[in-house]
Amino acid sequence: MYWFEFFISAVIIVIAGIRLTVCADKLSDQLQFGKVWVGIILLGVATSLPEAITSLTAIISLQANDLAIGNLLGSNNFNPMLIVVMDALYRRGSITNALTPNASYQVSARFAILLTLLVIFDIMFNGAFPTFHLGPVSVGGLLIAIFYFIGIKRLAKLGAGPVAAATTANPETKEKVPVNRLWAEMAASALFVVAGAIWLAGSADTIAAETGLGRTFVGSIFLAIVTSLPEMVVSISALRLGSLDLAIGNIFGSNMANMCIVFICGLFHRGGPILGDVKPMHMFTGALSLLLMHILIKGISTRNKKTFLGFGWDSIVMVLVFTLGTIYLYHVRAM
Repeated sequence: MYWFEFFISAVIIVIAGIRLTVCADKLSDQLQFGKVWVGIILLGVATSLPEAITSLTAIISLQANDLAIGNLLGSNNFNPMLIVVMDALYRRGSITNALTPNASYQVSARFAILLTLLVIFDIMFNGAFPTFHLGPVSVGGLLIAIFYFIGIKRLAKLGAGPVAAATTANPETKEKVPVNRLWAEMAASALFVVAGAIWLAGSADTIAAETGLGRTFVGSIFLAIVTSLPEMVVSISALRLGSLDLAIGNIFGSNMANMCIVFICGLFHRGGPILGDVKPMHMFTGALSLLLMHILIKGISTRNKKTFLGFGWDSIVMVLVFTLGTIYLYHVRAM
């Protein structure tokens, strides 16, 4: 029964995510925000709703800290893997060859990496000095929030610049829909995502207990993959719409948002900083996401890459790293 609940909640998230993508793409055209800006900020936050609600439910209702943090860090591992999925569908060579490197990619990737490093250091520091904190928030958690908003502010400035504007499609080539209606549809889609995520958390915790896989592994792999389904839907839908900037921007923006959610989760944790009350294995999951993001940004900046069976070297290396990392997490899941 719990696997059935897990599947149904995933379906709800996917359907709502499809509509979310279409509305965001139309908004970017009509408001001329630019695909990169919409992908990183607007969609990055919206598609991180499942991670946010699932993790908060795990902490508040289930007291499952490892499930919550594993979900967020694991999602950051799965998001770069969406490039591999897009490569498989693109079939015209490496998809990162078709991207034009710009400042927004670089800035969002750097901030995503910085925020992940802060999470890793916070787990390490609070494990050694559990009493060093400000109420429920650790110093590292506070820095995560500060640097997230610095990053968003920086990206907002870039979104108003000529590079982002140049990536915006001609608004006259697509059907005109009232802006208020688009915002309303996005809000409704987000509510369905939230409902599905709440249901998902309970079924995932049951799976962790019934199968013996443990909350750290289930959160880092199963839960992370399902809560990243909106990002996958966004990326595939954006690819079909020809909005590659929207797809790539969403990957980095979602990784930034996920790390900010760690700070939010800390506000609801009882008994000191939340990252001082999780298993050290999450540091490995975080390090894995750092490596995957580095490979992705290197792949974007490398032009005219050779391909193997239609996949760029960046996709192939990410599959190898992700697979080996998942195998390792399975073998040390009790730690």
